[in-house]
Amino acid sequence: MSATLARLVGRRRSRWLRTWLTLLAVCAVLGAALLRFGLEPALTADAAERRLIRVHAATQALLFLVVGFVVWWITVRRPLLRLLRDLRTRRTRRVGSAPPHESEALRVELDKRSEQLNAMLQMNRGIRDKLSKLSLEQQALLRTRDAVLSIAQDPILLTDGSGAVLGASPAAATLLRCPRESLIGKRFDDIAPLFQEGLEQFREHPLRNFLDRALGSHSAIPQIRQAVLVNHENEPVPVFVTTGAIVDGSGRAIGSTIRFSRADAQSPDEAAAPRSLTLSEADMHDWAAKLLSREPFERRLDELIAEAKATGAQHMMLYLRVDDLDRINDQAGYWAGEQALWHAAKNFALALADAATGYRSSNNRFAALLVGRDEAAALQIAERVRAHAEANELVWESKRVACTFSIAVLPIDRETAGRSELLGAAESLLAEAKRRGGNRVLQRVPDEAATARRRDDQSWLEWLLPRLENGRAHLISQELRSLHQPPHPPLAEFFIRVEDDDGVWLEPGYYLPAIERLRESHRVDRWALTHLLDALHRNRRLFDTHAVVSLNLAPQTLLEGSFAAAAFEAIAGSEVPAERLCFEIDEAFSVSQSSVVQRFMEQLRPTGVRFALDRCHTTTGITQLRHLPIDYMKIHPSVTRNIETDPLDRAHLEWICEAAHLLGRKTAAINIESESALSLLRASGVDYAQGSAVNKFGPMMT
Repeated sequence: MSATLARLVGRRRSRWLRTWLTLLAVCAVLGAALLRFGLEPALTADAAERRLIRVHAATQALLFLVVGFVVWWITVRRPLLRLLRDLRTRRTRRVGSAPPHESEALRVELDKRSEQLNAMLQMNRGIRDKLSKLSLEQQALLRTRDAVLSIAQDPILLTDGSGAVLGASPAAATLLRCPRESLIGKRFDDIAPLFQEGLEQFREHPLRNFLDRALGSHSAIPQIRQAVLVNHENEPVPVFVTTGAIVDGSGRAIGSTIRFSRADAQSPDEAAAPRSLTLSEADMHDWAAKLLSREPFERRLDELIAEAKATGAQHMMLYLRVDDLDRINDQAGYWAGEQALWHAAKNFALALADAATGYRSSNNRFAALLVGRDEAAALQIAERVRAHAEANELVWESKRVACTFSIAVLPIDRETAGRSELLGAAESLLAEAKRRGGNRVLQRVPDEAATARRRDDQSWLEWLLPRLENGRAHLISQELRSLHQPPHPPLAEFFIRVEDDDGVWLEPGYYLPAIERLRESHRVDRWALTHLLDALHRNRRLFDTHAVVSLNLAPQTLLEGSFAAAAFEAIAGSEVPAERLCFEIDEAFSVSQSSVVQRFMEQLRPTGVRFALDRCHTTTGITQLRHLPIDYMKIHPSVTRNIETDPLDRAHLEWICEAAHLLGRKTAAINIESESALSLLRASGVDYAQGSAVNKFGPMMT
């Protein structure tokens, strides 16, 4: 209806008409209300008078509303309309209706402001260009600084004015036994703790605020101090520390340089003197020292995996194994195998150069972490390492011995599950490289090969598990006889054998690699431990003739966290005396996973069980032997194989026995097949001997 009325009389008139009609309706309603509730009850007159009064009341109400409307219009509505009209007029005048002289003044003001803005923009552009140039110069200086540090032969650290490390030379990372990337950004006091030199309990006397005093001297004159540096492997190193402040034009220290030099280094006369090859000082030892050990490798690998998951950064890992090391040991002797490892370390360090940080993660495993590199760059570096090792053979007793590498190249990115999964994939690649003959670089196993391997592994597991339950798995034993006079009680080691369908008792070497890849070896070792405890409980007379009974554990078993608790419960719940039991752990695994081995030993040590280090040729070093709570050292066969003809191997054996006895350990030579070697073993200080020359079958078989 309002739209129709607007079309008939216009929008403005229709609005006024609707307003007056609404006003009349309100007045009528108000008058009716007054008459109904206010006036009518008070009237006593007749009908004519009542009508007159009603008309009079309605007229008064209408006049009251009209007067109210007029007052509202004059006092409220009209001033508002005038104010809105003035505002519209001012806005229109400001836009285009201003007088000519005001418009000209406004234009001049705008031009002046525009010129000022252009001048400021030009100045800002010049400042930006200068900042960009300074940034490029700064980056060039930083690259120059890093290049100088990279080629520096001395251990040098560069810090800022607060003592935070800005750069480190490769020699400094080697001295501190820590990757260079892990040093950047940390305070000097945190990464290189210094202690007073010449004190027996030097760790109780740290050199506090050593760098702060140098920075606060406001002098660039170097300061020299002799101290004891404790590296990241907790080894004390006597050093001379030379520090100097970097001072700007105002005399304020903005940084410092720290240079280390070993205080136990040889003098020039001693270095020039001819050196003989001894067991403790191999010619290639310096090259192996350029590679960091397993713990820094695992720590840095965990850091890169966490960074890749958090930020999506791309890193690469090279994982290497020396090919045919067992063949070198068998054909040329243990010492040739050791020299092959030193030679491989030299080739690896030389080929890697400054492309990445190198590590020796275990006895015959090397690794490199390439921070921020892509797959193409990693493959190029890996091929360079492989080609260098292939071209530089070891010369041993006038014969050339190949020391080639099998190399696995793996990415570190968001998809990386964790360290154990990454290293497991690396081992799978190395196994595939070995199957193909070694001396090659692999970045992924073909899908069909991986599928076939998993199928074969699952078949072995399905073959083994029922035999553990139906009585077709057995434990056999072999004695370790004492070489002392008079002889001590012998030891007994138990091995697992599983019957095939043809009745042949298979050794673990047939099925255990597949079981370990499936991470099920703890089930086999748990069965062996439970079965052994039951057998010993039924044959307690064995302890009347034998001192200790031992069982060898697979490395993958120790990585299973639940095995230690299960073994503890089994031993604690058995009536077999725990101090007569011994667990054998492979030395190579104890090197690569020392924290795992120590944790396992600490969990079971309260029961009184003993531990032996199997296949040992002291690659762990004296420090590791001191910290591991072992009771026996079973010497690797490669050490004893040639003792009848090689005086160097015989000297090595004597050194192992002497070191073991000083540490309170007993030694055992294994795989002894010649009776003529027993006298040499006895003369070298070996406590026990094991092998076909001593005993083929032990006292018990289940």
